[in-house]
Amino acid sequence: MQRLRVLVLIGASACFLVLSGCGQQQDSPTTAVQSYLNARVAADESKIAALTCKDQEGLAEAEAASFKSLDAKLDNVACTQTGTDSGFTIVACTGNIMTTYNGETTPRPLAGKNFKTIQEDGQWKVCGYQ
Repeated sequence: MQRLRVLVLIGASACFLVLSGCGQQQDSPTTAVQSYLNARVAADESKIAALTCKDQEGLAEAEAASFKSLDAKLDNVACTQTGTDSGFTIVACTGNIMTTYNGETTPRPLAGKNFKTIQEDGQWKVCGYQ
């Protein structure tokens, strides 16, 4: 019985370590940008503000409003870390933000728009464009 308790405790500890490691890996420049893009198409101002660096937080309202009435969705979006620039980590994305207005769907390509990211308060934040 004692041996079973020890094995269960070891197994639970191993699961905890694996799961906590997964959570830490999710906070990266690329996942920050992907979360930011999801918040933008959802027009979620508070989430956009939470994912934006302090210097850019004032733009959250405009960023949320930009797609609010356009039934926006992400299409084949993939983001990769491409380098650094003046203390920022640069993330480039491919795919489109698809917007629909009056029945007409328009793709808005993400290629060529490089996002600047920075770590603030222990979290990666989007801080404008390169």
